[in-house]
Amino acid sequence: MKARSIAYSMYLILSIMISLTVAAIPAILLFSIVVQNFTNFLDTIWPFSFIHSFVIQYFSQWIPNFALDYWWLIILFVPLGLICYAVFLAFLMLFFKLSQKGMPFLEDGYYEAESEAWLIYEYFEVYYILYPYFAGFFSLFFDTKPRHQAFGAKIGRNTIVGNGRLFNPERTIIGDNCFFGYDAILSGHVYEGRRLYLKTVKLGNNVTVGANAVILPGADIGDNVIVGANSVIPKDKVIPPNTIWVHGKSIPRDGYPMVEELHQPIGGPTVIFDKIEKTSENDKEDEEGTTIPSNGERF
Repeated sequence: MKARSIAYSMYLILSIMISLTVAAIPAILLFSIVVQNFTNFLDTIWPFSFIHSFVIQYFSQWIPNFALDYWWLIILFVPLGLICYAVFLAFLMLFFKLSQKGMPFLEDGYYEAESEAWLIYEYFEVYYILYPYFAGFFSLFFDTKPRHQAFGAKIGRNTIVGNGRLFNPERTIIGDNCFFGYDAILSGHVYEGRRLYLKTVKLGNNVTVGANAVILPGADIGDNVIVGANSVIPKDKVIPPNTIWVHGKSIPRDGYPMVEELHQPIGGPTVIFDKIEKTSENDKEDEEGTTIPSNGERF
């Protein structure tokens, strides 16, 4: 291995260790302050003081002195512990972001396997991938939009990533009002044999990505596109606006088909139901033998 690769390997290990150590200091100090002063502080506030005095007066013979001295700390230990851990995670994200800046950012293009560039790319992504493993209980919240944006993703307003997966936030541009289904994948990289291909993925506004869909690097998806569940969009594929991508091709969306209208939220436009009623009336007239000329007018 080249000296430069060894240096980046050492930097990766040391930066992670230092980040964990330094990020833990504010959380430990906060927890120490809470342990020492929390019960005394709450005892100055009613009704906490009244409850504590009541417990001491009537139940002190059954409760150990330690529990009485740290009464509110023991009662509220779980939320206090989570608050301190949240402080640790906030500082850890900050230090991980700073550490990532020490890794070179590779431009879009092809890179050969087992090359130094490939190794550096993997190291660059480690901080983003590793962070949720330290989040524990909070991983449910950090595996969503805020975490992706913190590591470089450009995500518009009202976009819900949810249970979707962004493999390369630094190569991700998503517009407004987009939605990702369960385990939908948006990747800025793909392995092709012994080559690595990197390119930014772009999604327009009002794009819906179905469950388990996969969008590969370089894909450029226009506005108002629906990507069908379990679909794959190849690399560098351009999807025109107002289409549905399914079975490997784009199907134009002319207005809103009846299927989409029937699945509007409760309390949606009443014009939808008017259309359904008119369609039902027209079907009845057709069944009764109403003649429809070629110009589409009824008589």
